[in-house]
Amino acid sequence: MLRLLLPTLLFANLLMAQGTAEYPDDYLSPAFHAGRRAAFREKMPQRSVAMFFASPQKVRNNDVNYIYAPSKNLYYLTGLEEPNALLLLFKQSVTLLGKTGTEFIFVQPRNPQREMWTGKILGPTGVMQKYQMENVFTTDQFSGRLLDFAQLDTIITSFRTEQILFKYPGRGDLLANMAASLDSALLQAGKIPMPSPATAILHQLRGIKQPEEIALMEKVINMSVEGHNRVIRTIRPGMHEYDAQALMEYEFKSRGSEYVGYPSINGSGANSCILHYETNQRTLQDGDLLLNDCGAEYHGYSADVTRTIPVNGKFSPEQKIIYELVLAAQDAAFALCKPGNQFSDPHNAALKVITAGLKDLGIIQSDNQARIYFPHGTSHHLGLDVHDMGSRSTLQPGMIFTVEPGIYIPPNSNCDKKWWSIGVRIEDDLLITSEGYRNLSAGAPRTVEEIEKMAKSAGKKKKAL
Repeated sequence: MLRLLLPTLLFANLLMAQGTAEYPDDYLSPAFHAGRRAAFREKMPQRSVAMFFASPQKVRNNDVNYIYAPSKNLYYLTGLEEPNALLLLFKQSVTLLGKTGTEFIFVQPRNPQREMWTGKILGPTGVMQKYQMENVFTTDQFSGRLLDFAQLDTIITSFRTEQILFKYPGRGDLLANMAASLDSALLQAGKIPMPSPATAILHQLRGIKQPEEIALMEKVINMSVEGHNRVIRTIRPGMHEYDAQALMEYEFKSRGSEYVGYPSINGSGANSCILHYETNQRTLQDGDLLLNDCGAEYHGYSADVTRTIPVNGKFSPEQKIIYELVLAAQDAAFALCKPGNQFSDPHNAALKVITAGLKDLGIIQSDNQARIYFPHGTSHHLGLDVHDMGSRSTLQPGMIFTVEPGIYIPPNSNCDKKWWSIGVRIEDDLLITSEGYRNLSAGAPRTVEEIEKMAKSAGKKKKAL
């Protein structure tokens, strides 16, 4: 009996020694969010207030809501993931409700009846403790009359004018009540909220990732890489696009991802030529390419990785030619990913390679026709949003963005039929460093040889199911 118990006891002692956490303990710290608020406030104009609302909850159908997606700007500045909140940042210190400072947040009150159904609500005390914020009040304490708009020159909001919450239809909920009260006070004071200062500041801040953010991005990108590798090793003819999606998302979830960063794209055959294909219902055929554009989300941060693979584990000659053309374009773009270059330089390099390659193959006759088969940009910022905020001028250390050239030749294209239904995109997530770049998604194979080797080494059966 002792011999049987010994391994169990050793394992239990090991877990105790490691101090296994009940929940993840790698969230961004209160100090990180406080630093982001300070950085935002430093860039605010004099005599100004910036207002950040939580995202509204959205109804999916009848009395069922979509899974709540917090406002990424509010999350960036506070860490708060609950609805029904309003953050006020003042350039100069003011006094509200007997408290003096530059930061005030209004959050939903505790509600034991509601918490029985949906889980704990932090309330003011919980927000103070968890996020180490001082001036925390409940939403019912808020009124637009608390703010002396006559003493302020600039009213900053993070919402675009057409989305502004001050015009949010009154439904009697906490967010709408705060919005209506603020709207009334602004109207009476003759003040117009301005989204442009917030947008400009957030592009500067969110576009350059802090070390804590880079660490989270590395985790979520690694989760995504493992999902792509799982699909390469497993997929075969007779399976379905949704099988690829399930394999991918299982790998994300099993590694701690809370959500996908965006709807998974798993397009085979002609569907590989649909840029944002999301149906994922087709049966995979022998000889198909399968384009997998999928990324996990972890603690609010999203990856964005694409690999295009042969379903049977072997590229056809035509597929290989197009694939290696896209790969050459990506390599050309990589070479220009370094500080001081323009954000557009990698795209221009990729487009040049693809244009020349398509002309050599006789698929196009003139340079301007390349956009028929390569209709999108090569890069976008990546972070809290899959298409994240950030400057599109000069590349700087700390930027994380995608490099994703592609060629898509749908059926009935004006070229030789042998090229039809070949859609290829290769997408990696790069961090700009002081020396150049680091490919954070390099763990997923990129070359024809690497992909075929991974598929073959898995020993998967290539016969149709």
